[in-house]
Amino acid sequence: MVTLLLLSVLCVGASDGSALAGASSPYSGEFGGDTGSHFDQSEHELEGPITGLRIRANERYIVSIQVRYGDSWSNTEGGTVGNPSNVQLFLGEGIVQVLGRFGSHVEYLALRTNQGRIFAFGPSFGPGTFFTSEPSFPNMVLRSVSGRSGSSVDAIGFHWDTEQ
Repeated sequence: MVTLLLLSVLCVGASDGSALAGASSPYSGEFGGDTGSHFDQSEHELEGPITGLRIRANERYIVSIQVRYGDSWSNTEGGTVGNPSNVQLFLGEGIVQVLGRFGSHVEYLALRTNQGRIFAFGPSFGPGTFFTSEPSFPNMVLRSVSGRSGSSVDAIGFHWDTEQ
């Protein structure tokens, strides 16, 4: 009888754990202003995991973001002024946390990977509001971005899912 009770508790615990592992915190954001045109790169998730980024920033805010999904680059969201900073992720590396600051534009972004690397873009000081975005469950990574853009990245949101 005790064995049956223990087995049923373990089965319930196992089913609860698998439900949590399969659940996702699919979206966090939108951080920034309400100007610009909406963009959503979620359709690129089918091309593969995020493998690289090109981000332009000036002394006040993030000018543009472009994401490489697998071997394919997305459209550039935002302006084209300035030189982009390129980030290439290692095989199996994923973005697990984004720290940032925003006002009427996205002012600053710092990305942390599951391998402990950190990439920062934009001025580390300014008048904006700070935010942190990360998945709610372990073994999840950034899968795509969305937001608003015009001549800069006005707002940004983050879509999380399990690692591939």
